[in-house]
Amino acid sequence: MAERKVVITGIGLVSPLGNTREETWRRVLAAESGARAITQFRAETWPTTFACEVTGFEMSPETIAPTVRKYLNRPSEFGVEAAYEAMKDSGIEGTIVPERFGVSIGAGIGAISPHGLAKMLAGMDVAEGLPDLSSTVEKSGDTFIVLKNHPGTLAALLSARWQAFGPTTTIHTACASSGQSLGQAYLQIKRGEADVMLAGGADSLAGELLLAGFCLLGALSTRNSDPAGASRPFDKDRDGFVASEGAAMLILEEKERALARGAKIYAEFCGYGETESAYRITDLPEDGRGVVEAMELAVKDANLGHSDIQYVNAHGTSTQLNDRVEALAVRRVFGSKGLKPMVSSTKSEVGHLISAAGAMEAAFIALAIRDGKIPPTRNLHNSDCGDGVDLVAKEMRTKEIYAAMSNSVGFGGSNSVVVFKRHER
Repeated sequence: MAERKVVITGIGLVSPLGNTREETWRRVLAAESGARAITQFRAETWPTTFACEVTGFEMSPETIAPTVRKYLNRPSEFGVEAAYEAMKDSGIEGTIVPERFGVSIGAGIGAISPHGLAKMLAGMDVAEGLPDLSSTVEKSGDTFIVLKNHPGTLAALLSARWQAFGPTTTIHTACASSGQSLGQAYLQIKRGEADVMLAGGADSLAGELLLAGFCLLGALSTRNSDPAGASRPFDKDRDGFVASEGAAMLILEEKERALARGAKIYAEFCGYGETESAYRITDLPEDGRGVVEAMELAVKDANLGHSDIQYVNAHGTSTQLNDRVEALAVRRVFGSKGLKPMVSSTKSEVGHLISAAGAMEAAFIALAIRDGKIPPTRNLHNSDCGDGVDLVAKEMRTKEIYAAMSNSVGFGGSNSVVVFKRHER
């Protein structure tokens, strides 16, 4: 029996640079920044007063039934809209066997507003053991606060919306979440557990509760006078990442099935690597282990030579440690063989989408393969990565790409790497 192969036949994006795939991609290639002053709450006195927010967003009426919208929080709204665009883009509706269709989602820890939380807690008399739950619900004003912010809700709603009866998975491994959700979907198709998977991620770090946590960690840029210049991966003057929000969804499909129905194919999903650095919660080991192993596993799984990988979309957060260690990992994997693939970080344009970052950046390598255009690293003026890394700075490059890689590195040491290559019959 021939090995089952996996292709990408649909992409949907909601980002700080646009509420569709093509608008986002056009502006990423133009090196535009989605960073601006925060509008979701008053942040004037915060250490960081800006983020990459989604703007002008409205869900299409046909995206999901009005009766279930009460279960959606802000990132879930982005997620179902991105899924709707990906499904339409793929042209797959009407061809799916429900039992062979699955969902795999990288999800964050919710977008609960402190005000909503305070309203709920105000009605709780813990000393009396919550004798009157009805008054608690009445005071909170939101009976669905838990379901709206449960990590598994988005996957469940997507499965119900498109009648996906196959494997359904939610993954939360911080910044590696949606990279791993893509990897698991890829493996499920390869193993014959599904023929089609809706995979991706959605998240929002631009609200008060989570943004406050990252401010306390000291992980965010405080370049408040220049938001557009704040995300500067691999630049020696970087001072932290820029919080972001949005969603990215991809339709993964068994290759022969896609060919039989005449589907448009962006790229072949040919390799996946997943490791755990087993080091510290917020730090990477200085030797790059974990990241190096995941990259090597992905190249091996793709059955490619290292020289076939012409572009790496780096995790590239714009933090001192991540960028230094990831650049070292690229040199260990490729430079040790005399190779210098092009490297860029699109977080310089769209910020860090946390649980949605891996899927967003995987979409970008699929689009780069489609168009032969390498997105730039905005704000890269003075690299401190050494000579062994070919950084694409400031402006996009035009080059036909055979294969590309996207890295995701999460808090807690989770690493995921995907490899896509040009589709060939």
